[in-house]
Amino acid sequence: MRFLPALLCLSVACGATPRGGADLPSTVAARDTALERELLERVRADQAIRDTFVARLQSGRPLDSLTVARMNAVDASNTAWLKGIVARSGWPSRARVGAEALEAAFLLVQHADQDTAFQARVLPELERAANEGTLPWQQVALLTDRIAVHRGEPQRYGTQASLVNGKMVFAPIADSAHVDERRARVGLPSLAVYARVLDSVYTDQRGKP
Repeated sequence: MRFLPALLCLSVACGATPRGGADLPSTVAARDTALERELLERVRADQAIRDTFVARLQSGRPLDSLTVARMNAVDASNTAWLKGIVARSGWPSRARVGAEALEAAFLLVQHADQDTAFQARVLPELERAANEGTLPWQQVALLTDRIAVHRGEPQRYGTQASLVNGKMVFAPIADSAHVDERRARVGLPSLAVYARVLDSVYTDQRGKP
C-alpha cells in the first residue's frame, strides 16, 4: 500500500515488512470482520484522495484548495471514527483484523495530523506490537517522526519531507550524522536511497519541478 500523508508532509515506508512473528493464536482475539471491512473501506478513501495528489505532483500541476479540503475532511472523519474504536476496544491487533486491515489502521493514524495527542496515545501500542513481531518497526519510526514534525521538534529517522520548489526537503533531523544507523535498526534504507524514492514518486515524471 502506497501512502501520501497530509499535505506536503510525505512519507514512504520503502518496503516495510514485519520482523518475524506469526499471527497470534485465535484464542487471544476473535476475528472482527466488521471492523476489518470498515478499516479497509476507510483506507480506500484515504488512498484515493492521496492518489489524486500524487497524480497532480507527477504531472507538474499545482495543488488545488478543493482537493486539500477534501483530504482534510476524509482525514478528520477517519480520525474521529478510529478514536472511537480505540476508546471502546483498544488498538486493533493483527489477530483481530488481519495484516491488511492493521496496516490500514496505521495509515489512518499516520494521517491523523489534526490530533497529534491521539497519535501520541497510539504510539506505545504500535511499539508494543512491533516488539511482539506483529507490526513493522518502520511504522513505529514513521509515526514517531510524524508526531515530532507536527509538534515542531526534530525527527529521529528522517522519514518526513516536504516538496519545496519541486525538490524534496527533509524536516530537521536530530543527530543527523547517525540517522542512517537508526534507520538501519528499524529496517529502513539509507536517507540517500529514501530521498531518491521520494523524488521518483512525488516529482514531475516529465523531468519538471
